[in-house]
Amino acid sequence: MTPEVSLDISPLALSILELLSERPMHPYELAATMRDRHHDEFIRLNFGSLYHTVDSLERYGWILPAEKEKEGNRPERTVYRLTDSGRTILLQVVSEIIAQPRREYPYFAAGLMFMHHLDAPSAAQLLAQRAQALQAVITKLSHILDELLAGGHTRLMLVELEHKIAMIGAERDWVRKIAKEINDGKLEWKVGIDSGHERLRRRHGASAN
Repeated sequence: MTPEVSLDISPLALSILELLSERPMHPYELAATMRDRHHDEFIRLNFGSLYHTVDSLERYGWILPAEKEKEGNRPERTVYRLTDSGRTILLQVVSEIIAQPRREYPYFAAGLMFMHHLDAPSAAQLLAQRAQALQAVITKLSHILDELLAGGHTRLMLVELEHKIAMIGAERDWVRKIAKEINDGKLEWKVGIDSGHERLRRRHGASAN
């Protein structure tokens, strides 16, 4: 019987299930394939978390050892395969992620929440630096995308990379806009917490009662 899951299954776990849906692999091959396909642009990949996630997926019965592989003097490696329940989970979770927006907590948003503690020129300068850094990431990812497309990968297989470039581009444009509004004096600015924050706090507090 398939255990109940929610969207809490990690992107790393999804990546493992997806690769094993192609063919059985051992963990080292999984990691190498993820890097070759630039999955590490979207997931936090290291061998500790990889082996821990493989163990968890095996405990759920979503993957199982298929065979042991031995090469020369290297330690024996366990090759894993996807089970029927693992394939079901893969399709279920991907469907939920695509269909249902999920509340996320981006790190940058926390900085924006407290940006008013900076003086306006400093905030504008830091935003300009961020826009430059975002542009550098776009350039890097666009180069990777072009290489992969030229190498015969289909656009559908790379659509997550296309999405990431688009999202970073949108953030870059927004950051540039806010920096310009600060420099032009169009965005009201007062260092520290002002009365507007107090009114907001009281309004939310009253509505909660």
